[in-house]
Amino acid sequence: MDEIDRAILNCLRNNARISNRELAARVNLSPSAALERVRKLKHSGIIKGFYTMFDCAKLGRGLHVLIELEIEKNIQDHDIADKLVSYPEITAIYDVAGDADYLLKVAVSDSEALRQLMNRISLIPGVRSSHTTLVLRTLKEEISPEI
Repeated sequence: MDEIDRAILNCLRNNARISNRELAARVNLSPSAALERVRKLKHSGIIKGFYTMFDCAKLGRGLHVLIELEIEKNIQDHDIADKLVSYPEITAIYDVAGDADYLLKVAVSDSEALRQLMNRISLIPGVRSSHTTLVLRTLKEEISPEI
């Protein structure tokens, strides 16, 4: 990866819908050369996909929480992870080191929706405990870091 690839990644990071012609102009390449570089970055796995970020509050899911889960030791945690992945309210699941085993990022409509989700999670065999943190506001949220 060279400086041009980094410039391409930073352009796409800020606007994945940028036209190939505009991207090429910003990184001083021909459109065909820029397209080929993007294809190579995708093929190598550096670019995993192109995403759209929603305003969850405007979609009725304005209550954001982080949930730390502790699971029973000697449990097949892939069964727990498979179940958690199926819950649409959970937008991210992190397998973490520290006091918790999983950190969940959740977007729900209100406290009742959160209560229902927490009840479903507590019924998953192997979940020992949870700790919920209410997000008051998001100060920074990005899909990918600047390169």
